[in-house]
Amino acid sequence: MEIIHKTIPAPKDCYTDTYLKNNTAFFDIETTGFSAKNCFIYLIGLVIRKDETLEIFQFFAENPMEEKEILTAFYRYLSPVSTLICYNGLTFDIPFLKQRTEKQNLSFSWENFRIMDIYQEMRPFLNLLHLPDKKQKTLEMFLGIQREDSYTGGELVAVYKEYEKQPAEEKKSLLLLHNYEDILGMTKLLPLFSYLRFFAGEPDITSAKLEETLPFGADSPKKELQITLNTSLPFPARLTVEKEMYRLTFRENHVYLFIPVLEGELYFYYENYKDYYYLPLEDMAVHKSVASFVDKSHRKKATKSNCYTRRRGLFLPQQADWFAPCFYPGKIEKSSWFEYGGDFLSDSKKLALYVKNVLSLFI
Repeated sequence: MEIIHKTIPAPKDCYTDTYLKNNTAFFDIETTGFSAKNCFIYLIGLVIRKDETLEIFQFFAENPMEEKEILTAFYRYLSPVSTLICYNGLTFDIPFLKQRTEKQNLSFSWENFRIMDIYQEMRPFLNLLHLPDKKQKTLEMFLGIQREDSYTGGELVAVYKEYEKQPAEEKKSLLLLHNYEDILGMTKLLPLFSYLRFFAGEPDITSAKLEETLPFGADSPKKELQITLNTSLPFPARLTVEKEMYRLTFRENHVYLFIPVLEGELYFYYENYKDYYYLPLEDMAVHKSVASFVDKSHRKKATKSNCYTRRRGLFLPQQADWFAPCFYPGKIEKSSWFEYGGDFLSDSKKLALYVKNVLSLFI
C-alpha cells in the first residue's frame, strides 16, 4: 500500500471561501467494477482544506490484498473532517465503501459527516444546461476546465489489472492521474453552486420595467417585462436558458428575466355556467339575475365554452393560478394570463411572488 501526498495552495476565490472551509474534504474512489460484492477498491483520493492549502492524499493498493490497508488509512485521515463533498458519492462511492468495509471486517460510521453530493445538488439544474450527459468531466468542460487525463474510470480497470500482473510506473501514473484530476476537478466545480444558490434564495429585484422590443423576424415591436436580479455569488459562465415562454440570462452578478406581455383581448370564464346566459350579439355571458331583463330571443343558456366575458388590456403569463382573475386567449388551459395593472411593478410583494413562481419553473 502506498500513500501519495501533495500540498498545493488553496484557490483564492469566493466559491472556495464559501463552500470549502477548514476540515472540509473531497473524496473519490476507483474500483475494479460496479459490483461491490465481486470487485474491490484499488485507489481512494482525498482533498482536505487546511487553512491556505489543499492537502491531497491518494491511497493506492498494489493488489487486492491491500484494500483493507487503504480503507484503514483513508478512514484515519478523515478524523479531522466534518463535511465530505463528492460527485455521485451518495449513489456509488459511499455504498461501495460501506460494503467493502464490511467485507474487510472493518467498522466505520458515516453518521457524523455532512455529505454534499455535487451531482445530487446540481441535478435539478443540470437539465437546463443542455449537456450531452451529467458526467463530472462534462461539467468541467462547461466551465472551461482542461484535463491532462483522457481516460474514463471504466477504461482504467484494464490498466489496473495489467499493473497487478506486471507493475509499471507508466500504468501507475495513468491510474493516479485520473483519480488526482477527479478529486481536484471537484474543487473546481464549486462555482456551479452559484446557480443553485440563486434559485434557493429570495429574489433580489433591482429593477423591473416594461419595454418594447423587436424580436428577430417579427414585423412589429412586442412588449416585454424585463426584470433584473442581483445574486450573492458571481456566475462562472454566461448562460441563457428558456422555459415555456420565459427567458433567463445569467451574467456575472446579475440575472435578467424576460417575460412576454400580451396586448389585446382575452377571455375570463365563469365557473358555474349553469347560472349564466350567453348573449350572442354581445358575445358575452351574464348572470341569470341580469339576463332576466334581456329579451329571450337575444339570449340562450350558457355552455362551458361560451360562459365568458372579454377584457382588453395588457396581460402577463402564469403557469398556474398564481393571480386572479385568470384570462385565456381561447379555451381554459393550465397556463393563463393575469391583467397587468399600472401598480404591478410598484407592488414589491406581488412582483417578488410572481418572479419566485416563474423561477421555480426552471428547476
